[in-house]
Amino acid sequence: MNKKVLLLLSTFLIIFWGSLSAQEVKLPLEIKSGHLNSVWKINDSIEAKVFLETGFPKIIVNESFALKNLQSVVQMEKASEDTYIALWGGKNKFKVSYVIKDSLLINGKKEEFDAFVVDLSKIRAWKDFDVIYPLRDLSGAVEINIKDNYIVLDKDVKELTSDFIEFDAKADNKTKGLYITTSLQVYDTLNTKEELRGNFLFDLGAANAVFVNRNLPEVEEFVSKSDRVILKDTTKFTPNKRTKLAILMPDKIQLANVVLRKNFIVAMKMYKSKTSSQYVGMIGNKFFVNFIVVFDFNKNKVYMKPNSDIVEILR
Repeated sequence: MNKKVLLLLSTFLIIFWGSLSAQEVKLPLEIKSGHLNSVWKINDSIEAKVFLETGFPKIIVNESFALKNLQSVVQMEKASEDTYIALWGGKNKFKVSYVIKDSLLINGKKEEFDAFVVDLSKIRAWKDFDVIYPLRDLSGAVEINIKDNYIVLDKDVKELTSDFIEFDAKADNKTKGLYITTSLQVYDTLNTKEELRGNFLFDLGAANAVFVNRNLPEVEEFVSKSDRVILKDTTKFTPNKRTKLAILMPDKIQLANVVLRKNFIVAMKMYKSKTSSQYVGMIGNKFFVNFIVVFDFNKNKVYMKPNSDIVEILR
């Protein structure tokens, strides 16, 4: 075989392999109790119920699932006695039993699998899942479409149409999430406005449209000024004294250049930490359901295409 043929063959193999490695993978998506989940294949044969996250720093594996399915395919080491995880907004800590640092086939693609093993039966929001997966651990862009019930891995952002709006985000390496610095505005029926400015974390693990963190003085001031739009019908809602929970029900919400109607804001005290203190709030799934959303973690970009009539984009 001459050099020219070898060169052509090697070029073909490079192109072919590149096309395979960048191939989009479409998977089912379901929303349950406000949280997003999917069914993924691990090592081509193990089916896992996956809770999707963009605001949590670690892959978490349910202990019963790990012992049954992963012990024979990855290295599992006993965690040290002082290894715990804590959830956003909560004070409880949960013991880590094992640590996994290996690689696995995730939906047919080899991925680094840096995970903690925890008994999820003690965590109400996660107890029905096998794996809690931060999407940033995947190498490519991810498309989320809650309305049409699918997720696309390795999305080609070059193929996005011009009706997608683009956000320049920043990476939070502690949560493996993306956030934007912007303003949140609420309007009552008389079009009177109150405004809160700061960092907002994109969080697929958050059930409501927007959460704001009442540990911060600027958020407390915002909630106090917005008192006229706080839900006070205690026949339907009883405030929680410990979390200082309040529900803001404005006529419309504006976040950056996106206007959203028929939604509300949850204001509450969250578990104090260095991570939570840098955020005035989080953007959650009741917001994302009105869009096709693409998270590009490599370039720190978020793209959104409205697919709901309660959304208005200000140009």
